[in-house]
Amino acid sequence: MEIFINEVSLEGQFMTEVEFRDAIKIFNSIFELINQKIKDKVLYKEDSNIYANYEAIKGSSFSASLNQLKDKSLKTAFINIVFNKSNPKQWRTEQLHSSKDLFDCLTIDNDYKNVCDTSLAEVAERKSQNNNKEYLLVNFINSSFQITHPHIINCCLITVIKNNVEDNQICIDGVDSKPALEYWLENKLNLSSLEYSLDITEPPRDEHTILRDTTRFQKKSRKYNGRCIYCELLTGMYWYVDNLHYGEAAHLEVFDKRGYHIGEADLQGNIDTSKKDKDKTIDLS
Repeated sequence: MEIFINEVSLEGQFMTEVEFRDAIKIFNSIFELINQKIKDKVLYKEDSNIYANYEAIKGSSFSASLNQLKDKSLKTAFINIVFNKSNPKQWRTEQLHSSKDLFDCLTIDNDYKNVCDTSLAEVAERKSQNNNKEYLLVNFINSSFQITHPHIINCCLITVIKNNVEDNQICIDGVDSKPALEYWLENKLNLSSLEYSLDITEPPRDEHTILRDTTRFQKKSRKYNGRCIYCELLTGMYWYVDNLHYGEAAHLEVFDKRGYHIGEADLQGNIDTSKKDKDKTIDLS
């Protein structure tokens, strides 16, 4: 598979050094997981000099923004993780798309952005020529590339139109967070990083459990003890992660449609009715 860093997602969207610092931390975490989980991959980046054309902190180029980071170890970690350890190739040395063609990308504002002669245009051309290969774009957070993916939680779907021909729509998966990449890996490559380790000393996240199945569960606005409550669509039962237990004791609490406790479930959704507590209820009003 081929993974491209989407430099076009640098749009001066970070107002402060703190916002940019947090974005770099997220970006680093994405590549740590990529390097850990995906062995058969080729990473591509834009020529380093081109980054001077893109803003990170508003009014500052990407390079200048990196130099503004007060945490210099974070800058070093970014360079090491994204560029040195990952060793991405410069796609321009093997460019497939013609710079004379037009490539327009649909943004979350329902506008089209000209992305000719960028990584976006290159990955779009590669996918149009070989749709059987997996391609992924890694974006910086809070960019205009946030159109929700119809099939993969937390991911975005980036649509590029070549030469103004509607039939030439090329759709590319994109991620801008570690949770998004986790779902993408599970969905596309069957590489689950959502497994909960019994050695962890904190309760599981919802996505570590059966609750991540959006075809089966719907998240409600109500919470219990800090955890979101989910309604099981087929049965009307209510589920949430018990926030007081972790490791081998981690489990979900399950209630019937009236809010009465019916038992505990393991993280895969297997209910143990012997753990029913008649004094335990949830308020559904």
